[in-house]
Amino acid sequence: MKRKATRLTATAALGLAIVWSGGAPAAAAEPLPGGLVRLREVAPDILQDMRYAGPFNFTGAPVPGYRAAECILWRPAAQALARAQARLAAEGYRLKVWDCYRPVRAVKAFAEWAKAPGRDEMKPVFYPALEKSRLFALGYIATRSKHSLGIAVDLGLVRLDDPPLPTPAGGGACDGPFEGRARESSLDLGTAFDCFSDTSATARRDIPPAARANRDRLLRALVREGFTNYDQEWWHFEYHAPGAPTEPFDVPVE
Repeated sequence: MKRKATRLTATAALGLAIVWSGGAPAAAAEPLPGGLVRLREVAPDILQDMRYAGPFNFTGAPVPGYRAAECILWRPAAQALARAQARLAAEGYRLKVWDCYRPVRAVKAFAEWAKAPGRDEMKPVFYPALEKSRLFALGYIATRSKHSLGIAVDLGLVRLDDPPLPTPAGGGACDGPFEGRARESSLDLGTAFDCFSDTSATARRDIPPAARANRDRLLRALVREGFTNYDQEWWHFEYHAPGAPTEPFDVPVE
């Protein structure tokens, strides 16, 4: 294992987590129901930039149900993600999560937002070529989500040596040139996170070769640990295993 990966492991032993999207690392909180766990307790080396806890997301406002910038997952999913992180660290890369468990109230808030007129200030960034009324039909927003079971995670890839970045405050079109997009990583993955665009499809070929390689690396690492990808969103993965929750949760993220 590379020396820098070893240093990360030592950090994990100290029980530290780097959580971006609101400042300081989260403090200890109450136990969670249904086998859910805070990712920082299982895989503190994974970076967190929990977008729906703040205003930089496609709705333009913090989303109901997110009281803290905290990744929560079903424990076996979190453990599988930790294994993927270890595999990627040995290759010089690191995972960065943008959303994990999502309360039912947040899913309902997305649906209400999509159906309501106006409230489209973030269109130039997150869905520049679409009207938000089409987001349901195109599969970008749904009335039910695997996120609410704690088995789905939205994530990307950064270099192991990259300093953590704060949540972006703005950016150009999510499917525009890499240099003009919201700054999420030094790696190009073809689009920014949560980009409602055909270019976000995982297997899209007409993206730069480096972006194609980065998507393939992320996909390969996650699939090897039992995750499946949603083919319209390169960042969305689900972990299906015996005993997984079947009823959605609506406890707030805190």
